[in-house]
Amino acid sequence: MVRVIPCFLHRPTLELGASREEVKQMQKVLNQRLSEFDTASSFPQNVAETGYFNQNTLIAVKYLQCLTFLPVDGIVGPKTWAFLSEGPGSLPRLRVGTASSVVKAVQEALRYAGYYSGAVDGVFQQKTAAAVKDFQVSCQMTADGVINPQTWKGLIKLDAHGKYCYINLIDRCYEKYEHWDGSFSYVNWHN
Repeated sequence: MVRVIPCFLHRPTLELGASREEVKQMQKVLNQRLSEFDTASSFPQNVAETGYFNQNTLIAVKYLQCLTFLPVDGIVGPKTWAFLSEGPGSLPRLRVGTASSVVKAVQEALRYAGYYSGAVDGVFQQKTAAAVKDFQVSCQMTADGVINPQTWKGLIKLDAHGKYCYINLIDRCYEKYEHWDGSFSYVNWHN
């Protein structure tokens, strides 16, 4: 079971450059959620709890948003605050008939993991439901084809999805530098 983490009742929109007590609270909860759900990186992402929304905080927020199928904008608004506090229980219940960008992201994650081979079109049809059922069976969940909090938790921790988020995070936030020996490193932040 995913625990609810108490957050401030007042949840202002936070973004790069913000400096206030709510940022420090958000950074603390962000670290807790990342340690709970980050299974793709060698070590869980972690940010200093300074009260200043810096580049490291921006990158960690974007990573969490990708992992949790939220819009990846680096802004801590109502949906990100809800996930930080309530975890997967804050995410929408998806079933046959649902059409949204979230469904499309789920279809992509299930495709990366080998559960889904249909169109990635954002429409939750029978083929998507069958893939969700296969995923649920593999995770020893009730296989009903509906994405509920328990299924969300499994999808968030899905290795293929986490690796996709981690790789995209690196590609979007760092410049790739090729060394003379053919190896690569990443330098310089991007917004």
